Amino acid sequence: MKRTGIFVSLLVLAACGAKVPEIDTPTPVLPDAEAPTVFTRAFGLTESPDGNIRVFAKEARDKTHLYEMRKHADGTWSEPAQLEFPARIKLTTPSFSFADGMLYYSSDQDILERGQRDANIWRVAPTEDGWGEPEPLPASINTGADQLNPAMDEQGRLYFTDNGYDSEGGHDIFEAAREGEDGAWEISPMPEGFNSFRAEAHLAVTPDGNRLFFYSHRQPKLGSVDIWTAERGADGTWQAPQNLGEPVNTSGIDFGAGLSGDGSILFFSRDGELMMISLDAALAGVGTLGGEDAGQSASD
Repeated sequence: MKRTGIFVSLLVLAACGAKVPEIDTPTPVLPDAEAPTVFTRAFGLTESPDGNIRVFAKEARDKTHLYEMRKHADGTWSEPAQLEFPARIKLTTPSFSFADGMLYYSSDQDILERGQRDANIWRVAPTEDGWGEPEPLPASINTGADQLNPAMDEQGRLYFTDNGYDSEGGHDIFEAAREGEDGAWEISPMPEGFNSFRAEAHLAVTPDGNRLFFYSHRQPKLGSVDIWTAERGADGTWQAPQNLGEPVNTSGIDFGAGLSGDGSILFFSRDGELMMISLDAALAGVGTLGGEDAGQSASD
């Protein structure tokens, strides 16, 4: 009851136009939702730039589905409703773009004209009462490997993970930007040392594109998997990733980062339960775990 009361109070304040207080500790997004199991974990909550739509992924044993919530006129949210986008088994890793407002996600739907039966990045435009027609990104992004975890900043730079290209680990993070008059995608690897020999996943990027979030198994860590963050320096160079630390990371499983439409709130999943915390409070623990690479350039 206590957790529910906190959440309802936040909604009431928002509905009245009052300034919502800082969420300085991890707080459940859906406090009345059924407790997750290892087969029904929710993650990757993302919010549209206008703050009116939220989408997240939820496992159902071997399948993964996407769910949407829409904000009512009084500031409350609708109950999660499953989205029926094209897929065979998995719809996953949703992320609203800060550049075009579209929802980017991954699907294993066949792209028959390309002969692709793997996971690819798709996008779809939200409408006032539904969604447009989903479309896969071009073959310059979607190759014969698995493309997952899209995140796009205001400048249209796309971050995603891939187990093809020049991947060093299970899934590495890449950056893509449109170049030239034809707007073709140019894909660049992250700096040396940014990716680990294991998989990086569940990306989120701030609107300005100067901070990236993802989960990793690397050390130092508090749990079996932690959320990490990396900052872009003033010269545009990515600095070495650092563990987000407490209060976001715990001895449990913390993963599935996402951001609110204005970039002020970090969403994440703790053992499969959707949580939220102000970005300022989330960043308070950065670097507290130490590590020999903390604060160094990722290319050092």
